[in-house]
Amino acid sequence: MKPLFKRWRQRFDPLAKLEKQRSALCTQHQCPPALLPLFAAAYPHADTDLNSLSYLVIDFETTGLNPMVDHILSVASVPIDDSCLKLSESRHDFVAQQHIKQDTAVINHIVPQMLQSAVSLDQVMAQLFTQMQGRIVIAHGSNIEKRFIQHYLAMKYKLQSFPLLWLDTLKLERTFVATQQQRDYQLGCVRRHYGLPEYINHNALIDAIAAGELFLAQIIRLFGSQDKTLGEIYKRSL
Repeated sequence: MKPLFKRWRQRFDPLAKLEKQRSALCTQHQCPPALLPLFAAAYPHADTDLNSLSYLVIDFETTGLNPMVDHILSVASVPIDDSCLKLSESRHDFVAQQHIKQDTAVINHIVPQMLQSAVSLDQVMAQLFTQMQGRIVIAHGSNIEKRFIQHYLAMKYKLQSFPLLWLDTLKLERTFVATQQQRDYQLGCVRRHYGLPEYINHNALIDAIAAGELFLAQIIRLFGSQDKTLGEIYKRSL
């Protein structure tokens, strides 16, 4: 029965499917050497206790939504260990040599003077990938971050597959609603529903902190005093 159950799990368990993709990326020599440490360890099983895992909440500020024509302006990250945000280990890096659009500057408040201490996109992304090692990545509305990371990897490494383990607080929140006639799913609006304090929007570091706090609140809402398992929250993030 065990081999049969294993085949069933690999076919229907999304985490098992992702692990299969990760393993294939490494064993078939498709992964660039610079990214091998990121995929070296097997992903946790669906029944893994969430409190035993480490996370990295990330947020990008960009000039737009299309990585083909737009650019990353800044990248922020905040680790979570033992259900606590490690603010002392957070990062907020600005990307050098980017043109600041006037309309996006009004939104994210990034002006050319702030980029004087910026570093190259390669340096920013290399640092981010290092921070991701051994951690589950969290973002609110992760499609933007996924899109820009995938475009970067395709341009730099010709890499088409990036089987990273993500959790998405926006998608998770949608699963709590019986109907789709839901309020605004923007980060600030969702936080207000949980009674979390209001922060300034469209600053990558502040948004990463805000998403991390929201994630911890969502775990309590979803599981209460029950066992908190990765599989349930991962399925809700797809």
